[in-house]
Amino acid sequence: MPITLITGPANAGKARTVIDALRRHVARGQQPLLVVPTGADADIYRRELAEGGPVCGTRTVLFAGLIDQIALRAAASVPAREPLGPVARERLLAHHAARVWPHAARGGQGLSRALGRVVAELQVAAVEPSLLRGALAGEAEATRIGTFYERYVETLEETGRTDGEARARWALDALRRAPSLWRGAPVLFYGFDDLTALELDAIETLGVHVDAPVTVSLAYEPGRAAFAGRAWAFNELRPHAAEHVELPSTGEHYAPQARAALHHLERALFDPDAATVDPGGSVKLLEGISERDELELVAAKARDLIELGNEPSEIAIVHRHPASIAEALTEALDEAGVPHGLRAVRPFSHTALGRSLLGMLRCGCAAADPGVEATLGDLLSFLRAPGVLERADLADELEEAALRTGVTGAAGGWTLWESTRGPLDRLRRISAAAEHGARALIERAEHDLMWLFAAPRRGGAATLAPDQEQEADALRAALSALAQLRDLASMDERLLDGPEGVLQALSDLALPPLVSSPPDGVAVLDPLSLRARRVRALLLCGLQDGAFPAVASTEPILSEPLRAMVGERLAGPRFARREDLIAAERYLLYATVSRPQELLCVSWHAASDDGAATPPSLFLDDIRDLFDPTLWERRVRSAAAVGAPSGVRDTVVVPSGVRDAGPPPPVGDAVSAPSGVRNGVSGDRDHGPHLLRDERLLQQLRERSLWSASSLEQWAACPVRWFVERVLRAEGLDPEAEPLARGGLAHAALRDVLEGLRGETGSARITPQRLPAARRLLAEALERHAGEFPLSVSEQRMLGARRRLEADLGRYLDHAAEQGGSLEPAHLELPFGFPEEPDGLPALDLGEGIRLRGRIDRVDLDGAGGAVLYDYKSGRGGAHWSGAKWSREGRFQMALYMLAAQRLLGLRALGGLYQPLSGEDLRARGVIACDEGLDLPCVRTDSRPLEELEALVAETAQAALAAAREARAGMLEARPATCTPGTGGCMYKTICRCGG
Repeated sequence: MPITLITGPANAGKARTVIDALRRHVARGQQPLLVVPTGADADIYRRELAEGGPVCGTRTVLFAGLIDQIALRAAASVPAREPLGPVARERLLAHHAARVWPHAARGGQGLSRALGRVVAELQVAAVEPSLLRGALAGEAEATRIGTFYERYVETLEETGRTDGEARARWALDALRRAPSLWRGAPVLFYGFDDLTALELDAIETLGVHVDAPVTVSLAYEPGRAAFAGRAWAFNELRPHAAEHVELPSTGEHYAPQARAALHHLERALFDPDAATVDPGGSVKLLEGISERDELELVAAKARDLIELGNEPSEIAIVHRHPASIAEALTEALDEAGVPHGLRAVRPFSHTALGRSLLGMLRCGCAAADPGVEATLGDLLSFLRAPGVLERADLADELEEAALRTGVTGAAGGWTLWESTRGPLDRLRRISAAAEHGARALIERAEHDLMWLFAAPRRGGAATLAPDQEQEADALRAALSALAQLRDLASMDERLLDGPEGVLQALSDLALPPLVSSPPDGVAVLDPLSLRARRVRALLLCGLQDGAFPAVASTEPILSEPLRAMVGERLAGPRFARREDLIAAERYLLYATVSRPQELLCVSWHAASDDGAATPPSLFLDDIRDLFDPTLWERRVRSAAAVGAPSGVRDTVVVPSGVRDAGPPPPVGDAVSAPSGVRNGVSGDRDHGPHLLRDERLLQQLRERSLWSASSLEQWAACPVRWFVERVLRAEGLDPEAEPLARGGLAHAALRDVLEGLRGETGSARITPQRLPAARRLLAEALERHAGEFPLSVSEQRMLGARRRLEADLGRYLDHAAEQGGSLEPAHLELPFGFPEEPDGLPALDLGEGIRLRGRIDRVDLDGAGGAVLYDYKSGRGGAHWSGAKWSREGRFQMALYMLAAQRLLGLRALGGLYQPLSGEDLRARGVIACDEGLDLPCVRTDSRPLEELEALVAETAQAALAAAREARAGMLEARPATCTPGTGGCMYKTICRCGG
């Protein structure tokens, strides 16, 4: 039994022992194979093993490469069936899963992948499908698992194919039957933290049955809690080992100034009786308020380490699940100026090529198959692909038109495009291919994939730039996936489940992990990926309850009792074993904290970004228990966490020196907050004013002379909202708000009704006698203007909104007829300050160079130079429109319009009223002169002598002038109490950050 088993803790120097073994084999003229866990480890292991000098004649392979070598030699005696590719295998799993579990047919890849793991275990254990189905009979869910496995294996048999696990089992079985096929090549397993059942089977086959020299290096120490999750692999191999080399722990690789703390951590972790030591500057804690805050602390620490002279490649950031923080961590590192490399699985659908291909396939397939859903975004992803359109802005125009008309589906967007731009021939060809089945769709997809990739480079003979390598990876992966799907279709096209199955397979496709540039930056890794390297400084982040240690996300497909039963009856004890999750997580923590040579920083955060409490992991307590209280007392916290002034941070202590974290970040240049500056505009006073500092913008405001009443009202309500909506002017792409469309249609309809009455009767007054004509004119006007003011993008909702508006305006006509009176509507929709309108009036001069423009809905005259002005409000009325509140609450419009009537038309403004058009109470509110003999009913509190009315108008006009003056000076102030009309609260919290 030539198996040599090498064990020891993480820092036992196992590499030297393996190097010595390699050299002995090479010296004997042998060509050993060095087997390592992952491709990412291979280069690092080569460098580590070569530190003692070159080891010639050694090949480094992954475990899959070892199986390939065994299968190649075994095929000389027993030809193997061709294995399915991984994409084809997943599609086959999904096909049978959808038939055994119909309710989960559209549930994504979670079920089929979980089943794939069970199938792999059963294949490795050589469990016969018929025996498994018989063993699991009696319980519905267990029977389904047996049925699924039997159908899967039967499909492989019927098509003459195999899968990776069955191929590996066949290769090992063939080698057991003919050991001479291996020809005695030594095999060394190095860097493995754990071993799977298949890896153990390979080791036993080579070492026990083939009698090849096999060396296995494992991180293991008997009796230590940190290694409890790895004991089973040692116990499986120990009986077969001819030699067991136990290596002692050594602290020589630690920096001298860090050795006491870091070696103590490695030796005593999870030991309840361990003593405490001084962490010095080698172990530090970082406490964030939120996850983002924690990651910013981590990024700042990495930046400071680099500024102290550490190479970025000597620093590692470790998280249990790096993909979960990839975006936020990338932003934090970029903002801190830290070069970094993040290994992450990249979905094909997240690449530009993947988005565009999937978008065009979904659009085309949806037109042929009602079961396929396609959105407007899918169509836009295709149209926005580089090289598809000669003018990229055409896609923007389509999106704008679709959003404004409420189109959300690809079919509606397709129709919009072809109504103005012509046919989308490529989508039509995809649709035709989908109608002919999955195989035709695959061939079409291969053609369009190459066309999409070549489109931006066509005719240029261009070579790929470094930043385009991801698109090349996407092309290779997609071509391979489509080839595998075509292969599956050649076996039986039904296995693809039609075009929808092809789309699902491409949607689930993942590209190989990519290390973002630069390659020599700070590495962002998960704990297992760290095992291949040592680093000077390690930043372990995300030490949260439920994250590290991780918890089981789902129930296993095979429950513990079923697994035990299958193991006992059919597969053996290795199959029955289930990993102790907590024990495995303890080992991962141990392996992680043993890797830094000089500095270990451990971080966590107290709350999620939305404020929910997130307790730290119990692993934090395990680390704290090894050090004296100074570890906790010196923990680094953000300035906000400790109430320190903005920009103040804890100093960074590293073994080679001390350096301050640096100056606070610069304050933004757009606005500043002057001390002691207040203004007199009504509103919330808890948020002091800020002065705009951009000179170009200030110049524009100072030179602005023409204002609207609504703009001044909005300034009075909240200057910050005015700034966002009136200066930044981010144009919305949504359909026009229904209240605005309702108001526009109501105004247009009432104008036509009154003009129609004047044309038919000589008077625009609504009386009981003219009410039938007014109702007829109303119906005609609503029909005439319906296309100009669509009340909704939903046809069903539009019909209801139209009926509601017609009913509301009909009730208003009834109300107006009941009011009577002798005032004659003379001016309708009267503009002033719009020079482009030939019949309009000039702007109203408020003084100080401030001029006003607007549009008065209605001016009624009394025949003696007196006028009452009306402004229609499509909503409900109420006391808030009363003239007594105009100046105090910043409602300037009617007072300014009354002033315009006086100065521009030479009229005496005797009243100004806001007329509601819906609700039970249709009484107009505002102000009316009670001493001018107007036969017009009004609310008693709105009636006052003409002298008071004129004073109220003058007072309100002065408040409006003050608002314009403040706006021209750029004095911004957040007023959340009045920002949102009727409800209060800040309209733009993410911009304003006023806390309202």
